[in-house]
Amino acid sequence: MRWLSVFLLLMVAACSATTVETTDTTSAVAATTTTTEPSTTTTRASAIDECPPAPYEIGFLPFGVGEGGLRMEEIEPDVWTSVGGTQTTFFGRTDGTVAIAMIRGTLPAVDWPAEKGEIEIDGTRAAVGPHPDGTWAAGWFVAPRERCDTYTMVFYPPWNPQDVEAVLLSMIRVAG
Repeated sequence: MRWLSVFLLLMVAACSATTVETTDTTSAVAATTTTTEPSTTTTRASAIDECPPAPYEIGFLPFGVGEGGLRMEEIEPDVWTSVGGTQTTFFGRTDGTVAIAMIRGTLPAVDWPAEKGEIEIDGTRAAVGPHPDGTWAAGWFVAPRERCDTYTMVFYPPWNPQDVEAVLLSMIRVAG
């Protein structure tokens, strides 16, 4: 048991040492080198500030969209809406389901696996297209391209392409 105690004491001493001395035995004169092990510290990144709501008004919504009351506590974050620091505005349907999520502070969370088109939003190019999960998404940024200058708009099924385009083209930038 005593040898185990000595072994553990040597291991603790070896692990807690911050300098190591080594001797170079290849030269005629012994040289001593001291190496200092860098100390490591862990810091947490500061919380990401939440972006303000997107500065857009939507001039066209299909019948039944934007009229439904949503219970925010029942909306489950998904791949589109779960990015920290973003600000999401939801538009509901009359049946209480989410129709549109307008997200400020991120570009689309997933790539388009199929073809996508281009449309102009707020004087800049935007990519828009369908996803295999049934959603349609649009992504764009405005100058100066800081985090809160990036936008994603997700259209939850069912949507037809003409209505997606009409909603995107009807958007007007307002102060904010």
